[in-house]
Amino acid sequence: MGKINRIEVLQKQMREKGIEAALIENRRNREYLVYADIWEGSMLITQEEAVLLVDFRYYEMASLSVRDCEVRLCKNIEEAMRQIVKDRKLSSVCCEKNISHQRYLYLKEVLEGICLDDTYCMDSIIKENRKRKDEYELSCLRTAQEITDRAYEYILTRVKKGMKESEIRIELGSFMIRQGSENFDIGYISSSGSKTSLPHGGTGDKVVESGDLIMIDFGAVIGGYHSDCTRTFAVGSATDRQKEVYEIVRRAQEKALISIHPGVRGCDIDRIARDYINESGYQGCFEHGLGHSIGLEGHENPRFNETCQEIICPNVVMTVEPGIYMEHDFGIRIEDMGVITETGFENFTKASKEFAII
Repeated sequence: MGKINRIEVLQKQMREKGIEAALIENRRNREYLVYADIWEGSMLITQEEAVLLVDFRYYEMASLSVRDCEVRLCKNIEEAMRQIVKDRKLSSVCCEKNISHQRYLYLKEVLEGICLDDTYCMDSIIKENRKRKDEYELSCLRTAQEITDRAYEYILTRVKKGMKESEIRIELGSFMIRQGSENFDIGYISSSGSKTSLPHGGTGDKVVESGDLIMIDFGAVIGGYHSDCTRTFAVGSATDRQKEVYEIVRRAQEKALISIHPGVRGCDIDRIARDYINESGYQGCFEHGLGHSIGLEGHENPRFNETCQEIICPNVVMTVEPGIYMEHDFGIRIEDMGVITETGFENFTKASKEFAII
């Protein structure tokens, strides 16, 4: 799958907007532009060239993996930045507005006499580009979800009474890494029993008991791109009420999925699932957003939530994850992810949504 030159795309936008130079220091924005996750560094882009300034710790990594950009080894990154600005006779540099105030003041001092232009926010421009996924990105996301689907089938054969929640995460992570996932941080959510009423699982490391619900929220990473999936299943047995709630959540998700198409607002899709849950007698039990965009970061914009007025466009990848949570009792969430198409929604997630009792 071909990779476009994203720096050239950005430079064209800079010329159109009259941005003389841009300083990119957000890790994920750098990764997006150069197709490599270089943990630290400063990227200076003019309308005609781009250079990534790194110190000794990251130079070899960057020189081997960065594309479409010069990589320069620096003992002092800020001094190198000052020299480039002086040599190019630049009068202004546009920054990302999400930098810290301390960093902003330091840059003003380092680049004395240079305007730190706040007419445009480079973070907003790049993140707007990041919203709509190209074919390479979609290929990575599909592959990541394929691994995640297999991981769900696998974990249903592994979870048993007496297992710790942390052991479930380790099993999931280890399996996905063996399947090709790049994610070595086993930071998934696995909760059991009454802890499933906590959307993010809470603290502690509970031991799985017979009759527990298990909620897992997890995903693989390919090319830096994240999949995201949640499934809830039971160990040993499930009550009639748990089965009823599961079916309400499944139907709420289904109603939302078939309603997604370009031109709708994020809040409109959220309302479809939320209204169904509320009308089913569980008002106040679904208080987080229905979904979010996803890519190089696990949570990106736009959102499916009650306040998102943004019009959803083709090639945006979104999750759809309704849930019902009853305090000190149990919770159920089901999450799929896919891409907005010209006519609707392509669901990447194939993991079964049958209520499993293992």
